[in-house]
Amino acid sequence: MYSILKTFNPEIFQGRYKSKNYFEGWYFKLIDESEDNIFSVIPGIAYGQSKEDKHAFIQLIDSTNYNTRYLKYDIAKFKYSKSDFSIRIDDNTFDRNGINLNLNHGEFRLQGTLKFHDIIPFPKTIFNPGIMGPYSFVPFMECYHGIINIQHRIEGNLIIGDSDINFSRGNGYIEKDWGKSFPEWWIWIQSNDFAEGNISVMFSVAKIPWIGKHFTGFVSFLSIKGRLYRFATYTGAKIRHLEYKDGNIQINVSDKKYSMTISGKYKESGILIAPKNGLMHRKIAESISSNIEVTLEDWRGNLIYNGYGKNAGMEIVE
Repeated sequence: MYSILKTFNPEIFQGRYKSKNYFEGWYFKLIDESEDNIFSVIPGIAYGQSKEDKHAFIQLIDSTNYNTRYLKYDIAKFKYSKSDFSIRIDDNTFDRNGINLNLNHGEFRLQGTLKFHDIIPFPKTIFNPGIMGPYSFVPFMECYHGIINIQHRIEGNLIIGDSDINFSRGNGYIEKDWGKSFPEWWIWIQSNDFAEGNISVMFSVAKIPWIGKHFTGFVSFLSIKGRLYRFATYTGAKIRHLEYKDGNIQINVSDKKYSMTISGKYKESGILIAPKNGLMHRKIAESISSNIEVTLEDWRGNLIYNGYGKNAGMEIVE
C-alpha cells in the first residue's frame, strides 16, 4: 500500500524503507510582499553508507547577502507522516499548508510560523502522478523531482536575528528531490513572481543515467492563470536551443502545439550542499534573485504569453 501511495503522492516522504545511499529534501521558496526578503528553506535527510552518515538537516539561503547555513540534526529528530506530506525536524514542522521554524544555533536565530493559502497544487493524473510523468514508475532513477505547490500566498512573520520580517501577502513555492545523487550536471530555473500574478514556471534539464548509458532529459511547466503547459522528454517535446554564456541563458523548448522560450540573467548566488550517494558533500551555487523572461507561442507563432519573472531560482551546474 505504501509503494502505491508514495508513487501517486510524490510530496510525501519516499524513503521509508531506505537505509543507505539515499537523500530526500523539500524546497520552500519564501518571498515577502516588498521583495526585500527572499529565503529558501530546505529540510531533508541524508543516508550515506553507515549509521554515522545518517542525519537530518535544514539548509537555508537568503538573498540579502547570500548567507547560507547547513544545520545538522540527529536522524532520530526526523519524523514524518506515512500518509500525508507532513515532516518534523526537532522543533521545526513543514507541510504544504505552512512551516513553523524554531532554529537557535549559536548566534543564529530564526523563529516564526508562516501559513500558506490560495494554494495551487501541481496537477496529478493516473499516468502522470507528478512532474516526472511516466518516469515516476521507474524504480531505479538516480534522482526524482517533484512539484508540490506551484503557487501560494503567505501569512505570518519570521524573526531572523533581531529583525521581525512580515511575510504576509507574500508568495511562495514548494518542490522536492529524492534518490541517490543529484545529476552529474543540470540546469534548473524557477519563478512564480510575475507582475500579472498566478504565473509560475519551472525548467530543469540534466544528464540522466540509464541502464549503463545516459541521456539528456528535461521536465518543465508553465502555469498561466490556472492553465498548465507541460514540456518534457516524455511528452515528446524537444529542446530546440540551449545556450549559456557570460551569465546569460537562453532556452527554447517546443512540441507540436506550443513553443516556450526562457531567457535570463544569472545574478548573485550562495553555496548550498548537494547529495552524492546519499552523502551531503557536494557544493553548488544557487541564485534566488535572478531575472527571467518567458514567452509562449502556438505552433503558428501566435503569442499566448510574454512576461518577466523576478526573484528567480537558478542553478547552472556544469
